[in-house]
Amino acid sequence: MNRFFRYILFGLLCALFLLPTDASAQRRGRRKKVAVVLSGGGAKGVAHVSALKVIEEAGIPIDIIVGTSMGSIVGGLYCSGYTTHQLDSIVRAQNWALLLTDGQERSQKSMYSRQLEDRYVVSATFDKSPFEVIEGGLLKGNNIGRFFSELTADHLDSMSYSKLPIPFACVATDIVSGNEIVMRSGILAESMRSSMAIPGVFPPIKKNGMVLVDGGLVNNYPVDVARRMGADVVIGVDVTDKHKTAEQINSTGEVLLRILDVICSNKYKENVEKTDVHINVNVNGYSSASFSKVAIDTLLERGNMAAREKWDELLSLKEHLGRIEPLAVRKPKILDADTVVTPVASIYNDHPNASFIGFGARFDNEELATLLLGGSYEFNHKRKARAGFELRLGKRMYGKLRFEFNPWGEWTIGARYQHTSNDTKVYNNGDHMATLDYYDESFRLSFRRSWHKMLVAFGADWNYSHYNNLLRQTDWIDFVQTRENDRSFSYFANIAFDSQDASVMPRRGMKWTLRYTLFTDNMHEYNGGLPLHIVEGYFEAALPVSRKFTLMPSVAGRLLPNRNTHLNNLNVIGGIDTYGHYMEHQIPFAGVNHIQIVPNNILVLGMRVRHNVTTNNYMFGIANYALAGNALEKIVTVNSTNMYGAAIGYGYKSPIGPIEFNLNWSNITESVGAFLNIGYMF
Repeated sequence: MNRFFRYILFGLLCALFLLPTDASAQRRGRRKKVAVVLSGGGAKGVAHVSALKVIEEAGIPIDIIVGTSMGSIVGGLYCSGYTTHQLDSIVRAQNWALLLTDGQERSQKSMYSRQLEDRYVVSATFDKSPFEVIEGGLLKGNNIGRFFSELTADHLDSMSYSKLPIPFACVATDIVSGNEIVMRSGILAESMRSSMAIPGVFPPIKKNGMVLVDGGLVNNYPVDVARRMGADVVIGVDVTDKHKTAEQINSTGEVLLRILDVICSNKYKENVEKTDVHINVNVNGYSSASFSKVAIDTLLERGNMAAREKWDELLSLKEHLGRIEPLAVRKPKILDADTVVTPVASIYNDHPNASFIGFGARFDNEELATLLLGGSYEFNHKRKARAGFELRLGKRMYGKLRFEFNPWGEWTIGARYQHTSNDTKVYNNGDHMATLDYYDESFRLSFRRSWHKMLVAFGADWNYSHYNNLLRQTDWIDFVQTRENDRSFSYFANIAFDSQDASVMPRRGMKWTLRYTLFTDNMHEYNGGLPLHIVEGYFEAALPVSRKFTLMPSVAGRLLPNRNTHLNNLNVIGGIDTYGHYMEHQIPFAGVNHIQIVPNNILVLGMRVRHNVTTNNYMFGIANYALAGNALEKIVTVNSTNMYGAAIGYGYKSPIGPIEFNLNWSNITESVGAFLNIGYMF
């Protein structure tokens, strides 16, 4: 009898072990393993955040997350402990235009750097050769690398991603072998950066003999990876564009994006079929580069809508998972305040490249098309020794060569040579009086100290002006009889301040400059007498009155002795933007679109009002009033020359700089003028 019961017991045990796996799992209370797969898609991938919120709300546990490109960023951060609410705040708060480029916040740049770089449409840094710009990628990804390092500061050591709060994997492409690389261990920030290294845009990550770029090239929607990791159920969030018709593919950019979609679609259809709940977000009208605030808000909302459309499917899936314990509320991730963030070396250069090359272009109806090419090369990092150049092509052409180094502390010694070719129309009382065809050669030796908001400089200038031709419309031009070539030596000191929050359409802050020049023709005299003392200054403030309305009062002045007979010293006004645009000391004045010669002493008051109609569109109005006289005391008497002008216009803040059109009038021209400008002023 005892033997009989032993046989029965043995048989029951065997039957238990031979039951199907799912049945045994259900008897033990094991539920099915859930994976969430997040596709690549650049900016469109911010929709993943709101889709994850809905999945959480449905009460579905997440056991694995697999992502590609932007999906790897959202997924990696979520798996490391960030809540969906934190991720929502992160994507909304970022200055993506700055984060995805190699630039610095304007407030973090030295004032001298801003003066050099604010005029370029595009610029790129490099280490040893400008060809690095096209070899690895247009952007270096330094800012995004530091950003990833800061957000994952508690996971900067190599580790298995199975040890994260939620196991994680992401996909990259090895362009050496052409293979798909699934990263399930390593440094989290480095893996995320590898997965989103778009070829030609961001440089690849080199690791263990591999050259890793965006995983979307081989697997943009990696459901198969989640299945191999043991997922029983897959929820996919897909921000892939729907196929466009031939009529919708028109521009070069659309062609290139479509080619990338074709390359990345090799596994897409198979992986969609392997998905249990496919959340396909409507991303029509947006691209991988749609990082504006409006676009991000819209994409987050569309992610929420797409997930809610699958609400019934999510609840049905939840019922078939097996016994589910109530989900614990995820606590916000808070990094220890004492955590020292050392950016991952493979994705962040601790010594940013100081060498750069830049290109600028602009058009206006006075000077027509103008191009600017410039750059700087640092050949001694310790002494910050660098050489630079700048070439301007247009009606006013110049070439500059400069050499600078820091022999001690933050003080810079600089030498600059400039050759300028001028074909300049000169006006008086609104009438075209002469056309000057001449070239200048100048050499400057300066000492400079630049902070974030302030610049102090002093030095000496040597200048030689050679006049090729002087075409007069009348006998007017009393400052020149028979114009001979001029040589001059001058000594200068200036201090400048700039706290404005933007170079174009500033909302707050101020900028001002004060300059003193001692002008001679032989290093110590002028025309056999005392040297000329020239004082000039400019002030402008940006005052936000409301969320969309900004006031910008300004004042400018220049005091020039009556003994001056030198052409390049004459006071001139003209243009509505940029102090020193036509000539180094030119003062902006609404209603005058050219170079207008004015008396020796002048004070100009101005007021600009700007209303932001939408994010990048604005209307503006400008009014100027000036007092002028050949003697200082005359500018405040009834004998002073009174000048006034105004302009009203529309502007658009574009990626290539401001596009502005205005209609203007002044009592100098006594006629309505129009001015169109496209691009940054230089």
